[in-house]
Amino acid sequence: MASSIEECNKSKSRLKLDSLESLKEISSQFFEMVPVRRMRWKDDDAAMMVACPDLQVELLNATVRHPVCHDFPPALSYRRYFMKLLIQKLEAQDADVADEVYEAYTDLLSRPEDEDETLCFKSYALPSGEYVSLQESVHLVSQGTTGLSTWQAAQHLAEWILENPQVVNNRTVTELGCGLGFTGIIVCKCCQVQSYTFTDCHSQVLYLLSNNINQNLGTDKHTSEFKDSSNDREKRMLRKIRRQLSQSSNGDNSGYSDNNADLDSITKLADSDQICTCEDEDLTIEPVDLNLNPEKWGTDSSSLLASYRHDSRVRLCHLDWEWVKEKQLEELQADVILAADVVYDLSIIPALVLVLKALLYGGANSNRKPRAFIASTIRNEDSRDAFLIAMASEGLNYSVLENPKQQRYFYDRSVPIEILEFYAT
Repeated sequence: MASSIEECNKSKSRLKLDSLESLKEISSQFFEMVPVRRMRWKDDDAAMMVACPDLQVELLNATVRHPVCHDFPPALSYRRYFMKLLIQKLEAQDADVADEVYEAYTDLLSRPEDEDETLCFKSYALPSGEYVSLQESVHLVSQGTTGLSTWQAAQHLAEWILENPQVVNNRTVTELGCGLGFTGIIVCKCCQVQSYTFTDCHSQVLYLLSNNINQNLGTDKHTSEFKDSSNDREKRMLRKIRRQLSQSSNGDNSGYSDNNADLDSITKLADSDQICTCEDEDLTIEPVDLNLNPEKWGTDSSSLLASYRHDSRVRLCHLDWEWVKEKQLEELQADVILAADVVYDLSIIPALVLVLKALLYGGANSNRKPRAFIASTIRNEDSRDAFLIAMASEGLNYSVLENPKQQRYFYDRSVPIEILEFYAT
């Protein structure tokens, strides 16, 4: 009889332990703002929470009452929907729901509606248990750029680097099309890079990126600069971005261009498609205002490259692949080039290939043998094939790398994602 009771207690302990693991998974999905209906959430978890009310409190503490939710809250509408679904799941078990759950839901319902929810915080767990919190657009494509959201390939690439840190440790790194900084911030926090240069061509992306870097790599971490900043200029900039995002919210949210251009126009680059060299100084480029906080960023004479004052490893660069000077590419030479979800539009492939060629050959006087690691979601086989053919025509080889073994982040894996390593012959 005693052994039977002991076995029963052990069984309950195992169930509770399994449920706590499930709570951790639910928490991660909550902070990444995984659509609530797509959450990996078993009915057994709800049943266990009904049987053990303490687990309901644990879930609240791991989501809507978590310190990260206080400092970097997901959208209010998302939090309300999450709590509504929680109550529905618990009630489906024919049991009373703890008062604390109802209280938390009522509190969310009583809060005033946000001015808008075009920008929201998403937080991603690191192996250490710490979070990287980014402010992102809720729209996949906004203001003519895909860079205001974190895409699947960036998460996939970050998972791979966390399993293969030797690729970037003690090396200089340049990232092309970095977007809001997901991959780079994780690399800077979890790996021992010599330097990391974030590059993108969209001014709003770079502005939000600079704030995301401040929050996660500098003295502003654990506080929301967007919420607490007393800098009127930064507040105006954020309001402008919100307004523009709101106006563009009815645009195409497919997330990629289904361009059916003639592949022959891409596979061999024309003689005119060359990065400027001897006539470099005659090239006119529109002036760029990075809108960076001068207390945190030091900008060079070109106003295209900025160094982060709180972390000497980190730089930020305005880089337009179609309007780039050779001098600028020399500044971006690195041991490792990273990119995620940059091969989605046939029209940009020639310029991208030329930039990669310049970086992978390492410069005329360089002994470097750089490597590029490019993660791509294979939505369009034609775009992928055109990119590979164009790279091969420039003498650049590639190999397909093994996918990460551990799935740390919650993103759509129904479409294949691959990581390719490129190098010059």
